Amino acid sequence: MNRNKFVLLITLCAFALCAFVVVCTKEPTVGGYAKVPVADSDVIKAAEFAINAQSETIQQPGDQQPSKLRLLKILRAEQQVVAGTNYRLTLSVKEIGNLQRTAEAIVWWQAWRPNPYELTSWTWK
Repeated sequence: MNRNKFVLLITLCAFALCAFVVVCTKEPTVGGYAKVPVADSDVIKAAEFAINAQSETIQQPGDQQPSKLRLLKILRAEQQVVAGTNYRLTLSVKEIGNLQRTAEAIVWWQAWRPNPYELTSWTWK
């Protein structure tokens, strides 16, 4: 009888441990964003595109000055697989006049398009 209780206790402990591991594993939600390394070459390309696209947006017509924004560092990067890939990037940016700010950019990438990148969102933090 004691042996049966011991086997039952071990089985319950093993089950509890497995359940704990499943619950605590932080797998990305299907269709959601997942972290990617900030040094990933595709992330860097998306960040550079975001900086250039936002610089063009804030540039005045006829302004011959170089880009008004400069990428200092990619602070965080996530990707979401859609019809292509969305990159959600948190960027440290230097504006003309040496003002350092943080921005969140979302860049949509589709390899098969003639211009594969599109800046879909830019928010100053």
